[in-house]
Amino acid sequence: MGSPKSSISMSLLFFSSLLVLSLAFDASIITYAKKWEQRTNDEVMAMFESWLVEYGKSYNALGEKERRFEIFKDNLRFVDKHNADVNRSYKVGLNQFSDLTLEEYSSIYLGTKFDMRMTNVSDRYEPRVGDQLPHSVDWRKKGAVLGVKNQGNCGMSDSLPLLLCVLLLKQ
Repeated sequence: MGSPKSSISMSLLFFSSLLVLSLAFDASIITYAKKWEQRTNDEVMAMFESWLVEYGKSYNALGEKERRFEIFKDNLRFVDKHNADVNRSYKVGLNQFSDLTLEEYSSIYLGTKFDMRMTNVSDRYEPRVGDQLPHSVDWRKKGAVLGVKNQGNCGMSDSLPLLLCVLLLKQ
């Protein structure tokens, strides 16, 4: 066993290190959580340039980068405002869509909306009289719960889950 003096020294060293680490983490949070009004245009441009590299974005059209920068600034302003609200139970951040307007994102990634009144409804999968249905189904055990997929802009985002459900019903 070590001497009481070395034990005290080790404890003191441990708690000092813990204090320094906690201060470092706290400082990084404060730096990240800067309010919109505290950022200069140069800081926002540096964030945008870093974001471009991180997500591999580039723009070919004349003036497109400037337009995307303005959209990025608006989205950053939204992120800052949302995260500054202490009544929010979650935080938001920048991602690969931060250079898109809400309208652009919706038209590209949310796909075509179909008018369900125009489709013929089939009763193929409706329960029949006398069918013995289980009280519950654990879809995880049947392999029906999949990870989140980025379905891109193919417009099939409504069809893919429907197709998967039909395939599972045929089991």
